[in-house]
This record gives sequence, structure tokens and C-alpha cells, in this order.
Amino acid sequence: MPEVSNVARRYAEGVLQLAKEEKAIDRWRQELGKLNELLSDDVLVAAFQNPAVGPQRRMELAKLLAPGLNPQTENFLRLLVEHQRTRDMPAILEAFNQMADEAAGIVHAVFTTAIELGKDDQQRYWRALEERLDRKVQMTFATDPTLMGGATIRVGDHLVDGSIRTQLERLRQELLS
Repeated sequence: MPEVSNVARRYAEGVLQLAKEEKAIDRWRQELGKLNELLSDDVLVAAFQNPAVGPQRRMELAKLLAPGLNPQTENFLRLLVEHQRTRDMPAILEAFNQMADEAAGIVHAVFTTAIELGKDDQQRYWRALEERLDRKVQMTFATDPTLMGGATIRVGDHLVDGSIRTQLERLRQELLS
């Protein structure tokens, strides 16, 4: 996941405001995804890093590689090119998606267990977390054998650690004190 800078956040906020006004958040998600893919193209990356290639030529190259860009997407691309912010596109996309999810009431959670869970168990935990939080949850499941057993759940900045590893560490600390 790209590091989201203040600059990326400001660009994402501007696009999100426009997307809300247009009631087109999903369309903008798609457009920014396309733009991110375009700006990851090796030819464009090399051209954009070359100081001899000016902003006008950069836009021409981008249009050649992605004909038929939505006019608003093209305007956003022009803004990124003019301000030399094309390398920030992955972080802008990440920030936009986070803000759009937050506006829609969606939270992201990472559920980590020592062993891989079956689909039925994943569904059960996902539904339970949605019910508990009373929000839509986008759940990612991960495994970490060092947990030994139990699970950890990370929702945003909050971590609930119910792993055996942590319980054993707490017990060890109590025995030492």
C-alpha cells in the first residue's frame, strides 16, 4: 500500500468533492484506477522523469497511450503533469478510496489467524464484525503462524489481539513481576 502524503490527500479530497457533487464516486474510482494504471506505464514513467520532456509533450504521450480519456480525467491528469505530481498517483488513488469508503460508511478490517480459515468461517466472522460495528466491513483475511492460535483483528488504527502468542507473553510478564 502506498504511503499517503498530505499532498496526495489534498488531491484526493478535491477529486472526492467533485465526485460527490456529480454523484459519481464509483465512476471516479474507475477513472482514477485507469489513470493510475496509465501512469505506471514504463514508457510514461521514463518520459516523465526526463527533464527534457516538457508538460505539453507529457500530455501528448499520455493521450497516445490512453486515447478517449474522460475530459475531467484528462483535466486532472493535466493538473498532475503541470505540478509534477504524476508519481503521487498511487497514493492519491489510495487516499481517494479510503475517503470514499469512509463517506459510504465502509470500514476496512484485517482478520489474522494462525491457520487459514475456510470460506464458511470467513463469512461467519465477517458477518459478526459487521453486526458488532453496525457498519459495512471490507474484510481481508491473513495468516500468521507465529500467532500459534486465536486471532487479531485490525480495524483502522484499532487492534484487538486475541492471539495465544500475546496471551502467553502477558502470562510471562506476570510471572516475572
